[in-house]
Amino acid sequence: MAINIRRFDPATATPAHEGTILGSNILPDSMKAPFGHHYGYFGKNGSAMAGHSHPTDEIYIVLSGTGHMVIGSKTKYVTPGDVIAIPAGEWHTIICTEKDEAPFLWAAFWWDAIEGVSKDALGEIHTRRFIKEKAYLDHQDTILADKVLPTIFSAPFDHAMGYLENGNEMELHAHPAEEFYIVYSGNGLVTVGDEQCAISAGDVIEIPSNVMHTMTAADDGELLWAAIWWDPI
Repeated sequence: MAINIRRFDPATATPAHEGTILGSNILPDSMKAPFGHHYGYFGKNGSAMAGHSHPTDEIYIVLSGTGHMVIGSKTKYVTPGDVIAIPAGEWHTIICTEKDEAPFLWAAFWWDAIEGVSKDALGEIHTRRFIKEKAYLDHQDTILADKVLPTIFSAPFDHAMGYLENGNEMELHAHPAEEFYIVYSGNGLVTVGDEQCAISAGDVIEIPSNVMHTMTAADDGELLWAAIWWDPI
């Protein structure tokens, strides 16, 4: 089987949010997931997404560039690797000012809220990012891992960040769950079934149910990705 990999292409993206951003679906068309998904993209500085709110919980994962996340009356500077919680009903926008780094690309995932977020938690913008020193060993101690979502959220999927370096390889494994990997940073190889190919930051990789798979970091570098998985629909 050929490995199904997708990545954002501004040339084929379409306007979204009243034409203020470019976007496209994140997952390959063959995958059915219990959440919505879309890229957001600013090609130049001085851009702002049309502010809005919705009844779903949502996260943004910043993949490249820098900018400012605004939720309600609160603003936070965000950089690649930040995972930002946007609670249901909260007005929000994202901005790439003239002083920020463009192009600016993020991945958005949203789902029906499972539990309400407390009013106390709304007093700040909640983010999460991978910190090597705070990560734990996983997959038979072959990778470092941590959760993807900020702790204020519950979600209809499981999630983990994975980290490898210097040619190391994750345990080869399979599971009944549907899964995808989204590469945050670095380079390496992904193996799915009998196929193997090079991967780099921005790649979204489909991991089919019950197919053996693994990740390998480049010999002289690091590889960081997010894994999201759920029971087949």
